[in-house]
Amino acid sequence: MFSMTPLFDIERALNGSMVRQNVIARNIANVDTAGYKAKKVVFDDILDSAMSANRTEPGHLPFSMSDDAGYRMVNDLSGTIQNNGNNVDIDQQMSELAKNQLFYQALGQAAANQFQQFNTVLGGTR
Repeated sequence: MFSMTPLFDIERALNGSMVRQNVIARNIANVDTAGYKAKKVVFDDILDSAMSANRTEPGHLPFSMSDDAGYRMVNDLSGTIQNNGNNVDIDQQMSELAKNQLFYQALGQAAANQFQQFNTVLGGTR
């Protein structure tokens, strides 16, 4: 029996990739804006593992402010701050843009494959 869970995981990843694309585009658009700090999208599983490594007491509450989207936007503190206070590295942003586009295309193909499997199971033609 097929499970719908992988399709929902793909949908969540597609949504996250779309948010990442918008954040990267915003960073590129603000490459020359004085005082602008680059943003990035962090997925909750990565953020939670990093935060749990910093928990000093097992009784402390885990860090999670998730709205169940699975990702959030945070300031990117990496990169060199320019004279105008901006820390957007255009070369890094363009690289991230290309990686994200490939990731989105792969997810789209995975979703199409999942729908094809559903169609086959439901008696559709190949």
